[in-house]
Amino acid sequence: MNRIRLTEDAKVWHRLWSNQATLLAAVTLLQGLLPFWEGVVPGQWFQAAGAVLASAAFVLRNIEQPGLKRGRDDDQ
Repeated sequence: MNRIRLTEDAKVWHRLWSNQATLLAAVTLLQGLLPFWEGVVPGQWFQAAGAVLASAAFVLRNIEQPGLKRGRDDDQ
């Protein structure tokens, strides 16, 4: 049976723009289930922001981030 292996940049997951955008999209889209800002910000704004952030994550995953060392041997 094959084991699941992490990617080389899994060590720095919190510094990757794509992961940050994905987490923000998830929190933004949770607004639909848990209306924290109900009455303050229109609901469709959160839906649009979630869609934009989710799309941005796809693009950001393929952009080289300057100054970020990736790999299993990095101590960052």
